[in-house]
Amino acid sequence: MNSDDLFIIAMLIGSTVFTGAVAYTCTGRDLRGGYRISVALICAVLVGATCTFIPYLPVLAFLVTMMAYLVMRRLVSPGRALAAAAVLLLGGLSCAVLIMAAALETM
Repeated sequence: MNSDDLFIIAMLIGSTVFTGAVAYTCTGRDLRGGYRISVALICAVLVGATCTFIPYLPVLAFLVTMMAYLVMRRLVSPGRALAAAAVLLLGGLSCAVLIMAAALETM
């Protein structure tokens, strides 16, 4: 394995662990026990799987989603804020994939 492969693997693992840790921390006030762990794992898997194809955009989409979630949970109930954040995360990951597809198409 060369250094480029190790860098890609480290970035993939790092983004997945970072996403899971941030999601676990941010949902701590609203969710307890297994639900909190489930949300963190789902976020980590979604962002990690998308990072396999796109290096950095999914992490940015996740950070925007978490900021929106932290704002929305003050305005509406935590369940609705979590549902809106899930839709926003899926939309952000989809946009990241479409942006990379358009970039690769024009190369």
